[in-house]
Amino acid sequence: MEPIILNVAIDSFAIQAERLRCPKLAGRPVALAPPDSARPRVVAASREALAHGVIPGVPLVVARRMCRDLIALPPDTDLYAGLSDSIRDRLLPWAPLEPAARPGRFVLDLTGVTRTHGDACDRAARAGRDLERGFGLHPTLGVAATRLVSRIAAGVLAPDGELLDVPGGSEAAFLAPLSVRVLPTARGRLEGPRLDLLALRHVRDVQALEVLQLTAAVGRAAALSLWREARGLDGGLERPAARPPTAVAEETLAAETNDLRVLTARMERLSVEVGLGIRRRGTVASRVEVTATYADGSQARARRAWPDGVRGERALRAAAVELLDRALTRRVRVRRIRLAAWEDARRAEQLALWGTPDISGADRSGATLPSRAAAFESAMDRLRARLGTAAVVPASWMALGVALRPSARP
Repeated sequence: MEPIILNVAIDSFAIQAERLRCPKLAGRPVALAPPDSARPRVVAASREALAHGVIPGVPLVVARRMCRDLIALPPDTDLYAGLSDSIRDRLLPWAPLEPAARPGRFVLDLTGVTRTHGDACDRAARAGRDLERGFGLHPTLGVAATRLVSRIAAGVLAPDGELLDVPGGSEAAFLAPLSVRVLPTARGRLEGPRLDLLALRHVRDVQALEVLQLTAAVGRAAALSLWREARGLDGGLERPAARPPTAVAEETLAAETNDLRVLTARMERLSVEVGLGIRRRGTVASRVEVTATYADGSQARARRAWPDGVRGERALRAAAVELLDRALTRRVRVRRIRLAAWEDARRAEQLALWGTPDISGADRSGATLPSRAAAFESAMDRLRARLGTAAVVPASWMALGVALRPSARP
């Protein structure tokens, strides 16, 4: 079957999300800039702000001089991620979705849809109308045989177009008159200036060159990618999606803080949630990742892997605190923390064939009992399962106002 890829793009997604939250922003110049930076720069701007020359990367002080009526807002990544998840749920009945590269971009695989649901373009148009009707957002749709061309087609229509269908076999002709900047490789920090120096300003200029000629200009690795992209081919073989974490616990802080004591206590609480779920399922955590979202929207991550896995509460708590300390490298206040664990089946343990068992660790029948730490954790798990996760908490958490919630979602 000929592949049919639908790319759904929402122009200025972050700005549109802010306007959904506050309709009074409609029609007014809006810019997003981190509030805690010494010299904040604009990261996104509305069309009204762009008309005054306010583009991403401009210092906010300069942007206010260029547009006296400019409304500057801090980025809210939680809002954008939540809206993006809601849109994905709305689009899921229409076709299988691929993992989103960034908020506001959605890729649907319509291959084979024509066998059961008629014309693919008609289905794509109905999906776009359903999205606009449900959220009040106007998407632009691109349909093509490759992901690259469908994404470029949706971008060509932005922001006021509807649907552009690029028939299979016409990808090179469609790309030829467009600016070379539509190709991902041509936007590289090194490749872009070299293409400008050689006056390669349109895709047709790149299509006229062979791989050896492009290699002399941008290097072999970039030349191969640029040659394929100029003909509408995807960059390479599709890699399977990374396995998502199986246990996740996260919290948005009521008050942003960079107090390490508070952040450590809350990360320990998240580790209790994750560990409780892992032990209930009888698995181990083979990899753990800690993510901290700062008040300015930037994120920091730290991760660690265990070949044999970890499942004990103490070990998991120590690992989470260590990763949090590694992730926090700035003095900016933290807005959100997240703990994710990738689970694997628990390995069987080899019993000792020789040696005398510890008398203190054996019962009357001679069977070896678990260690005191493991027995204590098991008793705590049973207590929390019976009375709730907030039944027993350390006194230090109570002093910092930290409470437990249900165990992490599987």
